[in-house]
Amino acid sequence: MKFYAIKSPSVQKIVTSWPECEKLTHGVKGCLFKSFATRLDAEAWLSGVSETHAEGLRIYVDGSFTPGFDRAGWAFIAVENDQQIGAENGVTDLPAESRNIDGELTASLHALAWLKRMGKTGVICHDYEGIARWAKGEWKANKPIAIRYKEAVKEFPNAKFEKVPAHSGVKWNEAVDQLAKKAIADCQAREKAAKMAKTAKPATPAAAKPVVKTVEVPAQIKTPERMPSPGESLDLFG
Repeated sequence: MKFYAIKSPSVQKIVTSWPECEKLTHGVKGCLFKSFATRLDAEAWLSGVSETHAEGLRIYVDGSFTPGFDRAGWAFIAVENDQQIGAENGVTDLPAESRNIDGELTASLHALAWLKRMGKTGVICHDYEGIARWAKGEWKANKPIAIRYKEAVKEFPNAKFEKVPAHSGVKWNEAVDQLAKKAIADCQAREKAAKMAKTAKPATPAAAKPVVKTVEVPAQIKTPERMPSPGESLDLFG
């Protein structure tokens, strides 16, 4: 037996047959539905609780946004046996259209790419529900950032996700939150330094001393008071 969980703006219900599910969902705008092997899993999906996974490699992801800065910060921390084995952070390439959500989704993609690069498997631990919902096709993507994420995440068909509570003292989730904030602060500092270096006036070189040339002036030649008569000589330098 399968359990079909149905979620729409007006209905949240679990049914046990496909014809009944189809009847309740066909043509209903904004309606989501999914089949589960157990009623417990169907109820968890309806309540927004994601599936949980056995212990192993877990990658905590998070995003951040600061008013006055146009991009979102992102970060992930890979953890195994409660030890950090990898981490990355940065800011989005494009201005954030959905504030910290841009950073959340970007962090998830970077984490999945890291797993693939390292040849590992693990669970993406997130506090923003959309990371898993869009990846699994459970939410419709309307904004460009969500559309890009849904398309990009197809490259990782075996991705596993687990939702963790936000800002509730979960050690690594709190740590990755700070790392995402640090990405913004570091970028702001770099850009400020680059701007100051660009606008700084170059040092004015010391004025060169004028070169004075010494010109030897010949002795003044006396102009005779009268022209000599033929055969007579005058002492012109007297």
